[in-house]
Amino acid sequence: MQGAESTTLHGFKLYAVSIGLYFGALMMSLDISIVGTAIPSITTEFGDTSQIAWYPAAYTFAICAFTPVAGKMAATFPLNWVYLSFSVVFLVGSIVCGAAPASSALIVGRAISGLGAGGVASNGLTILVTIAPVRLKQVFVGVGAACFAIGLVLSPVLGGVFTERLTWRWCFWINLPFIVVTIVVVYLFCKYPSPEKDIVTRAKSLDLGGCAFFVGAIFMLLFALQRGGEHAWNTAIVIGLFVGSGLTAMVFIAWEYHKEDGAMIPGSLAGRRTIICTTLFAFFHLGSITIATFYLPGWFQAVQGVGPLESGVRLLPTALTNITAAVVASGISRRLKYYNYWFFAAPVFLLVSCTLFTQFSAFSTPSSHWIGFQVILGFAGGFGMQFSTLATQLELKDTPELVSVGIALVMFVQYLGATILQSVAGVIFNRVLKANLTGYAGLKEADVQLLLSAGIRGIRSVVQTAFPDKLEPVLEAYNSAITAVFFVPIGAAVVALMLAFGIKWNVIEGMEAEVAPKSGDGINGSQA
Repeated sequence: MQGAESTTLHGFKLYAVSIGLYFGALMMSLDISIVGTAIPSITTEFGDTSQIAWYPAAYTFAICAFTPVAGKMAATFPLNWVYLSFSVVFLVGSIVCGAAPASSALIVGRAISGLGAGGVASNGLTILVTIAPVRLKQVFVGVGAACFAIGLVLSPVLGGVFTERLTWRWCFWINLPFIVVTIVVVYLFCKYPSPEKDIVTRAKSLDLGGCAFFVGAIFMLLFALQRGGEHAWNTAIVIGLFVGSGLTAMVFIAWEYHKEDGAMIPGSLAGRRTIICTTLFAFFHLGSITIATFYLPGWFQAVQGVGPLESGVRLLPTALTNITAAVVASGISRRLKYYNYWFFAAPVFLLVSCTLFTQFSAFSTPSSHWIGFQVILGFAGGFGMQFSTLATQLELKDTPELVSVGIALVMFVQYLGATILQSVAGVIFNRVLKANLTGYAGLKEADVQLLLSAGIRGIRSVVQTAFPDKLEPVLEAYNSAITAVFFVPIGAAVVALMLAFGIKWNVIEGMEAEVAPKSGDGINGSQA
């Protein structure tokens, strides 16, 4: 077995592979929120608003479900082939999304893309660390993190450009040329040795049983939330789904306990207070941020009547402040040698911003408000996004073989939070909107269905054609439904703030950034 040094690249190969990996990180991060500004156009084309919560949730659900498996695969199979396999899956998912003839096909494509993105995200970092010379590791990893942040900043703007100037389908077609470049350079220049174990033994170590139980439990939970949001909560199918989800979750927990450190969530991590608090903090924090960035474009387009491009530009205060806050928080933490301050600051800023969002009005919210409120939200995102990973690394610095597993756990849980909280928000949006349209706006059930089938961008044209005297109450109904959604991140921020008290105050020092494979231990330096 060859050691880590044999994977180091130099010259053209190093920069070619790095650029390819940066493309992968950029495209993966774009797909997280690019669909936000496109959703009004998508719902208008498909004539269906009942499934909008699944457009982001299917992607993040698949990411969180398969990220642990991707990490296990990288430790038991050649890393280059694992990364290539997930890149191809991501490519196929993008094609399915771009060609989707119906809402259900788009959701399937989003799930396939998310499955691939889980491997692209978790294994791209590992490849960067193993191919870069020691003196350049921090630089290359830092650029990779910057590409991810740039993707989050550009996604609302690009989504608006594609939707308004071309078609929303280009939000997904854009992935193809970049991912093809990534696949080509990784295939040509990245070579990793195979572990000595036979393929059957390696496959058994992936904990596919745990993954199956987890996927089943979460899928039934999300489906129950969707059905309950559309129909009565006491129907047999909704109750059955909740019960099935709970039972499957209990089986999953028992399975993981039985597998111990060979589980999808290793037992040696699950009992640490700081690990538990940081991962749960990531759950509520990222879930809240994605809700805000998902529904703000809908408010701009539905209530204020702007186009997709302008709604994307209007999200720049959040995105730019997010990056600025992340840089400032990182610099201050290095100087003070502690990061815990930001675990308290982020939920407070999140709580304040989302409380202010609930005060939006359909006709009297000035630009200074939605800009200023977003700046506060940006601070919440920048202060809290990066430190769950850092806290996990510091907590596990005495057991470096668990660091990569701990980071994968944080990614897994935070995307799980985004998935579940988005689904809860979707239930609230649909419930409040339908109640307001029939109650406050006084529309008949047939008129409500006509309005919903028009999608968010078609609201004004349908109202002005079918019932022009109802435009003001209809816009008020949409405003109330969107602002009601922000009570979800308000509650999540309170929980995140309480979790901050359980995170140990570790000093930022003595931490190695190495994740290079050790001789005889596969690629990640840890046995699966």
